[in-house]
Amino acid sequence: MEHLAVPLKILENLPAVWTFLLIFVRYAAFMIVVPGIGSGMRGAIVRIPAVFAFSIASMAQSPIAPLPDGLGPMLAGVIAEVLLGAVIGFLPLLIVSGAQTAAHLASTSMGLGANQLLDPTSGSTVNDLSRIIGDIAILVFLGTGGDHVVLMAVSGLGGTIMPGTFLIGEPSMNLLVERSAHVFRAATMLSAPVIVALLLTQFVMGLISRAVPTVNIFIVSFPLTIGIGLILTALALPDTVVYLTHDINRLEDSILVVTQDATTVPIQTP
Repeated sequence: MEHLAVPLKILENLPAVWTFLLIFVRYAAFMIVVPGIGSGMRGAIVRIPAVFAFSIASMAQSPIAPLPDGLGPMLAGVIAEVLLGAVIGFLPLLIVSGAQTAAHLASTSMGLGANQLLDPTSGSTVNDLSRIIGDIAILVFLGTGGDHVVLMAVSGLGGTIMPGTFLIGEPSMNLLVERSAHVFRAATMLSAPVIVALLLTQFVMGLISRAVPTVNIFIVSFPLTIGIGLILTALALPDTVVYLTHDINRLEDSILVVTQDATTVPIQTP
């Protein structure tokens, strides 16, 4: 007969059920956006159980959200949690996107733009060099503990964030605009050595074609530009990792700016 008492237990603990729903929605939005944690369609096998496990674990420390008294406040709470999870997952995604954009610019200058692969993270086609550099950026993100930072934030910072209270404000909007612009700035910084070297290579090839018209400059320049571009990309890889590590180390400060737009509660000590 104990199973018949389950509905009564649920009705008695509706605020706790509502809190679990909000945390679940937050984790679901986070898992859809964040890079490197179960990406792609097959990643759903990892993401769905992880969302349940993380939500149950976060309930142990999360404050209980009051049950709204109407459909409108309930919808607002769900939207707030979707925004919070998506924004936290979007910040590391911008770092990876910067590295992929840099590789895309470099590979286009090398003449590799025609070679496309399917990126399971976004579902779109990217060239092979962008895919490789993007995977390296994800490995740096995971290897430097960036996943721990974002998971700590999305869990509610140790129970200090009241579920359903996030409201994106001006500091968060300014941060998102700044980090979005940083994607192009990082792409320019990371791809600059390869692009400049290839421009100089094309300039020299142009001089050779003018001095020796009998040389088929297209056959010579095509493998030469690809070779130089790949060599310089490999040589610049340690500096790329350092640059990405620096961006990931700043991730915690960015997340703290975002979480300030949610209602915080003091940590209850035993």
